[in-house]
Amino acid sequence: VNNSSCPAVNSTSRSIPEEESCPDINRIKRSDFPRDFIFGGATSAYQVEGAWNVDGKGPSNWDDMTEKHPDSIADGSNGQVAINHYNKFKDDVALMKEVGLDSYRFSISWSRILPGGTLCGGINEKGIQFYNNLIDELVKEGIKPCATLFHWDVPQKLEDKYGGFLDHQIVEHFCEFAEICFSKFGNRVKHWVTLNEPWSFTFYGYVHPRFPPRRGYPLGDRTRESLERMCRSSILRHRSSINVPLFPSSRGYMARDPISELVDIAYNSDNVPSSERDAARKVIDEALKVPYTASSKDDTSSEGDPGTEPYIVAHNLILAHARAVNIYRKKYQESGDKIGMTNVSMWYYPFKEENKEDVEAASRALDFLLGWFVAPVITGEYPQSMKDNVGERLPEFESDEKELVKGSCDFLGINYYTARYAQNVPQDSSKTHFENDLHVDERTHDRNGEPIGHDKGGSSWLYIVPEGIYEIMLYIKKTYDNPEIFITENGLDELKNDELSIPEAVKDEKRVKYHKDHLDQLRKAIEDGVRLKGYFKWSFFDNFEWTQGYNVRFGVHYVDFKNENDLERHPKDSAKWWKDFLKN
Repeated sequence: VNNSSCPAVNSTSRSIPEEESCPDINRIKRSDFPRDFIFGGATSAYQVEGAWNVDGKGPSNWDDMTEKHPDSIADGSNGQVAINHYNKFKDDVALMKEVGLDSYRFSISWSRILPGGTLCGGINEKGIQFYNNLIDELVKEGIKPCATLFHWDVPQKLEDKYGGFLDHQIVEHFCEFAEICFSKFGNRVKHWVTLNEPWSFTFYGYVHPRFPPRRGYPLGDRTRESLERMCRSSILRHRSSINVPLFPSSRGYMARDPISELVDIAYNSDNVPSSERDAARKVIDEALKVPYTASSKDDTSSEGDPGTEPYIVAHNLILAHARAVNIYRKKYQESGDKIGMTNVSMWYYPFKEENKEDVEAASRALDFLLGWFVAPVITGEYPQSMKDNVGERLPEFESDEKELVKGSCDFLGINYYTARYAQNVPQDSSKTHFENDLHVDERTHDRNGEPIGHDKGGSSWLYIVPEGIYEIMLYIKKTYDNPEIFITENGLDELKNDELSIPEAVKDEKRVKYHKDHLDQLRKAIEDGVRLKGYFKWSFFDNFEWTQGYNVRFGVHYVDFKNENDLERHPKDSAKWWKDFLKN
């Protein structure tokens, strides 16, 4: 589909003039979906709000990490201001209304409500007021609020006090926070998400230490680790010397350390194009040149145990979810209200379809990514493949916990971006590590060196595979007894390019095609009996994209970060397409 004929947005405009809309929606129409199907947009608190230390807000784990370790973010940035949604929410809601959103999915900052993380530490009434104001504005404009309770931002005081989700007492404190939200906002919020992508929080906090609290370490041999340490130290400290905004990574923030990926592409992979391999080697060579001498310091954490801690953290997350749901159902849920959990997903194709071990690897990868959190809330048990491979290190639910956890979702939220090939890797009995339990190598290229998917996004990890979202839908229907599903995130990024003018930067034909192709696959899934109830695009605005900082843009609205005093929003062509799709 070619939308190049769509006129550019005037750089001073905050709206989408009717005459500038893009009417080419011949492949997919809103009427192809049920009348009560919800179309929305999504953000999260740390990524958009800003106002990190005002009006009584306490520090979060992301505030702490980005302040103390700016080199943990690709561009050294943080979310202290982000896109200033805290002060610009009325204008932002007006843009949502103009596009025609049915719903807005946002997250509530735990440390903005409870600065100390606990009820006894005091409630921040100004934090309550902000979310009341946001919710009231949404309701006034006819937009349904969908609130996420936890999108990775733990109050830092709980991390300091007892290690956050490593300690079971956080379950009680999360429930205190959840009940405050239910009691203060539940009369207007009818869709709740307890946890956003608990897998990402767990894996990148406790296996590959990229997210706070940065515990754990990648699985690898000493020679490889030594090279990665040198690359990491030199590249991250002297990033400006290399003329690339991001380093190759198979899954971006949903992946292992990008330096590991860089080493893989440069020296350990026969299935990538020679041009990519040469480029990766050049990055390493340039980074290690004098005066950019490698340091012996390792920027990753040496603390933690990636063979035990991820399973403890995940167990506490699941129990926190289940107890919060129980409170909601007993005291606050009314007819039509729903509560669920959002999970990250990818579709896995066997690297060699004729190889039984690769077929099993693809199934196991789904269990360790999706089933880890979905199976318990549906069945009360962890996937059998996890029990078999993790053994006694995998916590067990007590009988009363099992009853609490089982059936603790009115719907499943699914975040889908891309797909991978899965290849079996032999286990090493001498190593106790999450990745050794999984023993799967995730690949972006097939055995002939051809990349998966049709195209790529701005990030090197985001290969465009719309067929994968259909496969995931059918898999969940078959495996988990056809639950109600919402696509809570789906989107495409482009790399930041400050050389583009705003009229040039808002042209995002590839994103329009990405959304249309994925909606087409979802339409097919509904026809095949999947109980899909809604779709939230990621993201409604460009924002702080975690460890990638502001280097990538996922929004259908361009945010002018060069103008820090205003951070003006400009609709991209994708916002125009969504307006036509939703209103026509």
